[in-house]
Amino acid sequence: MSSEISTEVSTHEPTKSLIVLVGLMGSGKTTVGRELAKRLKLRFSDSDELIEKSAKLSVREIFVEKGEPEFRRLESEALAVACANTESTVMAVAGGAVVSDSNRALLLSHARCIVWLDAPTSTLVGRTGRAKHRPLLDGDPVGALNQMRTNRESFYQQIATHKISTQLLTVAQVVDKIVEQCGLTNVLGMSK
Repeated sequence: MSSEISTEVSTHEPTKSLIVLVGLMGSGKTTVGRELAKRLKLRFSDSDELIEKSAKLSVREIFVEKGEPEFRRLESEALAVACANTESTVMAVAGGAVVSDSNRALLLSHARCIVWLDAPTSTLVGRTGRAKHRPLLDGDPVGALNQMRTNRESFYQQIATHKISTQLLTVAQVVDKIVEQCGLTNVLGMSK
C-alpha cells in the first residue's frame, strides 16, 4: 500500500441530473413538468414554489413588498439550491431566470436537457388570463408577454437543447415529445 498522497485536482463535473423546462409564463412548464416527472418517476421542482417556500411569501407578495430585484435574487438562490441537489429532477424554471448569466451557466452545467416550451402570445394570455399570482401581467397582459418575449427569447435560444411549441398539443403529447427529443425513453427514475 502506497503512502503517497494524491495531489491530483478533481475534474469532477456537476451531475447532469436535471431535466429543465424554460419558457414564458403560460407555456406549460409547471403542468407539463409535473406530468413528465410522474411519467419518469422523478422528483418535480418548480422554482417559483421554491422561492415562495424560502421567502414564506407568495410571488405577488414578494414583488409588492420587496420588489423585482429581490425576487430575482431569491430566484438565483433557489436555482443554486435546486442544482446542488443530485437527485434526478424535472424542474420548471421561472420564465425570467434565464436573463441572468449566472443562472444560465448554472442550468447548463447541471441539466441533462433544457426544453424551451413556447406558444404564441395569444395562447399564453388565454392560459394565464388575469391570474392574480402573476404580478408581471398586471395591466396589459398582451403587451407584457410580448415585451417578455422580446427580452428573453435570445436567452431561451442560447440554453435550450430542444424547443417545443405547446399551442396545439395536449400535455401528454408535449411530454411524449420531451421524452423522445431528450432521449428519455429508458430513463425511468434515472440514477439517484
